[in-house]
Amino acid sequence: MIEYKQALDNKTAEIIVEGKVTEADFDRVSAQISNDIEKYGKLRLLEDIRNFEGMDLIALWKDAQFGLKHFNDFSHVAVVADAEWMRTLATAADTVLSAEVKAFERTSLEVARNWLITASGETLESGIHYSRTENSPVVEIVVEGKVTAADVSSVIQEIETDLARHDKLRILEDIRDFKGVDPMAFWIDLKNISKLNQISHVAIVADAKWTQTVATAIVGLYPVEMKVYERSQIETARAWLENS
Repeated sequence: MIEYKQALDNKTAEIIVEGKVTEADFDRVSAQISNDIEKYGKLRLLEDIRNFEGMDLIALWKDAQFGLKHFNDFSHVAVVADAEWMRTLATAADTVLSAEVKAFERTSLEVARNWLITASGETLESGIHYSRTENSPVVEIVVEGKVTAADVSSVIQEIETDLARHDKLRILEDIRDFKGVDPMAFWIDLKNISKLNQISHVAIVADAKWTQTVATAIVGLYPVEMKVYERSQIETARAWLENS
């Protein structure tokens, strides 16, 4: 069962989930949400998961379709649940969704509501910044925050501009504060993977251990010479690219 409630401010809505979600449940609630999105624009959504017992397969399929269609129609999502695995999934979702997602225990329901009401509605700045030096094949990409499809498209255009000037590029990726990437950005990135043949060297600079681990793991998987550095070694990374 799903119950949908629209708040008085027309921007914040709540979904209560109890028991098993059927196709009829999903159709009814998704129609209500779509109607409010059409009337009010982006919504802030609270999901109060009290006792989730699964979804019908058709409802699950429709949920995936609905999520793709309305990918950019939610600015903030608060997931309230006692089940730890649900809160873990919600926290992970924050790295791949365009909405800001936070997880709360059910004892913090009012805290979650307050966060939705008071959270900043400011648009985040671009998560990628591209810079070049005149007449140099070395370019730098700074990653800070969440990377969107628009960010990736913009960087690819910059790379194409520089590839028109140089046979091959050397790239420094300065990963400062990575907060995830939209799935559509992944797709755009994959469609342009052929451009790797025009990149000769990549230096990845990051302090986060998991980022270093992933970067080290992919060394050798791509047709480029790649090295991984800590942020304190950024000048060493730049020197390696200049002298390669």
